[in-house]
Formats: sequence, structure tokens, C-alpha cells
Amino acid sequence: MPNSARRMPFGRILVTAGAFAAIALSTSPSQAASPPRVAQPSVAAPADCPKGYFCGYKQANLKDLGFRYKDCYMQEIPDGMGTGGSWYNNQTTGTDTYFYDKYQNYLSPAGGAPSWDLHGSWKPVWYVWNIC
Repeated sequence: MPNSARRMPFGRILVTAGAFAAIALSTSPSQAASPPRVAQPSVAAPADCPKGYFCGYKQANLKDLGFRYKDCYMQEIPDGMGTGGSWYNNQTTGTDTYFYDKYQNYLSPAGGAPSWDLHGSWKPVWYVWNIC
């Protein structure tokens, strides 16, 4: 299981059972403030992210699919994901995904399915781990 978060790779939106929360991007390990809560509209799963997959996109707003993972282990993301991006967790309800850096140090949770982030950065992320 992941250690305590060192920094968040995405200013992300976590969605679970209709409850919505925005989590601000942390810039250093010492910044551990509680995330603000705001209502966000529901986002449907993109057509290129079928049920059962965690999908990473090279551009914001779930555009330009870079990868989709279904397996339940740590996987390296492909080169070329860039500094922008987005993701959609369309796995089985409750399946959690976590982000790790190039040294496999824990960064942050993506949250349980369904969840997403329409605007983020893949720059600090090298690995994605689906915990099933």
C-alpha cells in the first residue's frame, strides 16, 4: 500500500457515488492542507476508455489517448505523455489507482472508480498502479 503522499501530480477531481471533491495541487511535501470541496458536473466515460480500464490522455479534457490499463499491478506509463494531460478511471466501482514517480515513490491517489481529472500534468508521474 502507498506511503503518505509526497506531492500531488494532478490538481484533480475525485468522484465517488455522486460526491464531488476538488483536490489542489501540492507543491511540496510540507503542504498537507485539507482539500476544498466543490460541486462539479458529472463526466461520462470517453468512448475510448471502456469499462474496466484506467485511461491516460496526453491532452486536457480526455483527448489523445496515451494509454489504458486494466491489469492490477504497477505499470510504467508510455514516453511522450508530456506536461499536460488528463485521466479517467473507468474500472470496476471502488478499484483504486495510485500515481508514482520515476523512482517508484508514491505521489498521490487517483481515487476509486469512477473518478477523473480533466486538467493535470503527467510530468512527475512515471507509474500507475491499479489496486484491485
